[in-house]
Amino acid sequence: MTNNWLKIVGTQAGKFILGLSGVTLKNNSGNLDIRNNADTAFAAVQASKAIIYDNTSTYTVTIQPNDSATGSYILTLPTGTGSANQVLQTDGTGILSWASAASTTSDWKVHTTTLAFGSNATVQALTLPAGNVINSVIIIVDTAFNGTNPAITVGIVGTTSKYVGANDTLLSTTDRYEIPCSSIADGSDETVNIYYTSGSSSSGSARVLITYAIPSTV
Repeated sequence: MTNNWLKIVGTQAGKFILGLSGVTLKNNSGNLDIRNNADTAFAAVQASKAIIYDNTSTYTVTIQPNDSATGSYILTLPTGTGSANQVLQTDGTGILSWASAASTTSDWKVHTTTLAFGSNATVQALTLPAGNVINSVIIIVDTAFNGTNPAITVGIVGTTSKYVGANDTLLSTTDRYEIPCSSIADGSDETVNIYYTSGSSSSGSARVLITYAIPSTV
């Protein structure tokens, strides 16, 4: 004799068990639907963890709360799948959304320009990409310059001492000078020049090292 139970109403038991070794429940599609009493909407499910099997039923992924949690909270997933290399971020209330991953370290680059004695000159050092900042300029005087007050500055057209001023170095002495920079990143590419005044030098050599990068965002 086969009994078909469509509804079980009014039971006084604290729990309901099907079978001797567990529960197997599914709808006509092979899925388990958990609906409210009126069968008008899906209902919430309460469990200590969710164990999800792969298509071969070989491996599992378990989703469970942190044992150190101090309160209840809700995480609401985004409306779509996001784009490649994006990460989940929260608005602080549990609403999740996709966002581009923030840089955690700065990819510092060093540009080197060699400067030798000769006539006064403006030498283009590099084109600083938009959004990058110069961290420091190091000037290494390998061979002291002779002449009368030879000098260099590092900057841009209109602000020739933006990064290095004329009094920041002494080209007539073999030495190493490091000038820290703290200018705000420009929103467009910037041509960085070395402005050299020879003072009629007939000898001397120096290297100009410019360290720059997109600044870290975290």
